[in-house]
Amino acid sequence: MTTAVIPCGGRGTRIAPLARATPKELLPVAGKPLLQWTLEEAAAAGIERVVVVTSPTKPQLAEFLTARPPDRLTAAVVVQPEPRGLGDAITCARAVVGADTVAVMLPDNLFRASCPMRPVLDAHRRTGQPTVLLAEIGARDAATKGPTGRARCRPRADGLYDVLAVASKGARADRFDPGSGPSALTPIGRMAFDAAVFDLFESERRRLAPGAELDDVPVLQALAAANRLVGVRLAGDFFDVGVPEGYRAALAALHPGVYP
Repeated sequence: MTTAVIPCGGRGTRIAPLARATPKELLPVAGKPLLQWTLEEAAAAGIERVVVVTSPTKPQLAEFLTARPPDRLTAAVVVQPEPRGLGDAITCARAVVGADTVAVMLPDNLFRASCPMRPVLDAHRRTGQPTVLLAEIGARDAATKGPTGRARCRPRADGLYDVLAVASKGARADRFDPGSGPSALTPIGRMAFDAAVFDLFESERRRLAPGAELDDVPVLQALAAANRLVGVRLAGDFFDVGVPEGYRAALAALHPGVYP
């Protein structure tokens, strides 16, 4: 079985001016909270179970799941005691995930008219390799996307990509940097791994300086360096609703009922 981990433990500082007292995962787009969009995409991808990793400061998320149980999904809530990074949030779900395939779905990412988790899972099953969704971001749209690392990729005969390297992220306040070209590929918030990924995260944790956050990028970098990371190129637009510019763009563009 595949279990989707939906990390929701962050502070949401970038979107705070718009969110105010509302957890960013409950901000509405086209009449639905961001978390609801992610749950519907998970169900459309054939996922049967989700683990929502939340924060002690966000009891509203558990209340939302209790009041509106997701269709076609069983849901568990796990608390990340402190916001110690995306990688740390993923490891908080380890006991619930067990030996399942691990789908990671960030509610910060919304998509216009596709279910991008589905092809990521399909590629993971076909190749047996860790798989990430790749988005091509142009210089014109970089201001609406948060900092993610540029990826160096090689096309494969099967339509996928070998991800050869992933750059580190910029600072939290930054936006995406496409480099010197007109656009660049970058991994975004749809990923699929086998359960061995938890050991990789723990290995990276042991290398951290005291107090440093455990991010997902070092694991992606290690997998890419070992020629073990596969990419699926996104067909269509995505919105980084974790930054105000991306949230406003999603409000202007998205409509309900986009997932089959």
